[in-house]
Amino acid sequence: MGKDKKKTDAVFLRKKITLLRAFSLLIGSMVGSGIFISPKGVLENSGSVGFSLIVWFACGVLSMFGALCYAELGTRITKSGGHYIYILETLGPLPSFLFLWAEFFAIRPANSAVVSLAFGRYLLEPFFAPCPAPVPAVKLVSLLGYYMVLTLNSWSVTWSARLQTALSVVKLLALALIIGPGMMLLAQGHTEHFQDAFDRQALVLDKLPLAFYAGMFAYSGWFQTSFVREELIRPERNIPLAVIVSVVMVIVGYMLTNVSYYTVLGMQDVLASPAVAVSYVQRAFKSLISVVPVLVALSCFGTMNGGIFTFSRTLFVASREGQWPPLFSMIHIRRHTPLPAVMLMLFPMALHRTGHPRAHCPSPPSPGAAEPLQGSLVHSCLFYHHLPLHSGNVFLLRPCEHQHWVHHGFKWFSSLLPLNPQANVKSFP
Repeated sequence: MGKDKKKTDAVFLRKKITLLRAFSLLIGSMVGSGIFISPKGVLENSGSVGFSLIVWFACGVLSMFGALCYAELGTRITKSGGHYIYILETLGPLPSFLFLWAEFFAIRPANSAVVSLAFGRYLLEPFFAPCPAPVPAVKLVSLLGYYMVLTLNSWSVTWSARLQTALSVVKLLALALIIGPGMMLLAQGHTEHFQDAFDRQALVLDKLPLAFYAGMFAYSGWFQTSFVREELIRPERNIPLAVIVSVVMVIVGYMLTNVSYYTVLGMQDVLASPAVAVSYVQRAFKSLISVVPVLVALSCFGTMNGGIFTFSRTLFVASREGQWPPLFSMIHIRRHTPLPAVMLMLFPMALHRTGHPRAHCPSPPSPGAAEPLQGSLVHSCLFYHHLPLHSGNVFLLRPCEHQHWVHHGFKWFSSLLPLNPQANVKSFP
């Protein structure tokens, strides 16, 4: 009776990610702001329409290779955490710890700022057209959207997954609304913008890496299932299947979307447009001019949801492995969400704004550049000075039942040196 009660009271992340939800997580993470803002960067640095399409296809192939590698790792390494856990299991504690801090303090805030600002800008576009939306309003809406996603991920895993599924449908609908008119015009013989598509004189080899960078940004997200591996149902089957289907679908969708852009706008119009998707709709389908920006905003909203959903699991696993404060390996006893890990993604902005109220950007951003959210970074001393590290300060939280070899007290820093003989234990079969 005691064992049954202990098993019933055990707190862990439930397996709630089905094949459909895994597919939605990948689609929702890949199809975000990239396809609506990256075509300009790819075209500008590739030099011509034809070479830009080659770059888009090559980025898709590279993403497929990476996704297949991660699918194999996801079937062999049974832990969640994505990049972090794979570095920890293969290269050791120090590289994984450095990656974790770079991801938390630089990579993730920057990525979240780009996507959330795109969400706010596109959502407000119909209300202020033809004038640009005010920058303070864009920032306010961006922050509200980000905090809404944080709240939902703290509340329920099921509803976060359902939202991701619904928004994935919206993303595919947005792509379909762009692809449809373009393919119709192309079938009618509007190929004038594809004349001299492969202009070698415009190709500058030293700019190609920048073109690939913009293209790979649009494809980023193919690794998201590895972050939630422990919550996947039948991961040995569902991870490879979801990865292959989703990446192939995104490659086809991105190629057709770019062909539609060039069919309607042409090279010079794409380069001159601050928002390619909006310019495209203004030219091809004016009746949907107020609909497509909202669809793009919802697409960015889904990308924010997927990013928070997955990266919170990285913080949760890092805490469980002893390289992050133990507080963040705790789970809400009723909702079974990694509540402290999710809410930690809110604190860097808030703590930096509180600790440095007069901090400002040393130089204004260049015209047309995405403005960063102020306070997206925080110094480690401020971070640990304000965080309640004692688990008793958290209401309705309980430690996860899976503990690691260095998870006795606050000893995460000691895990940098593999002094424990069990430090090199792997989860390979």
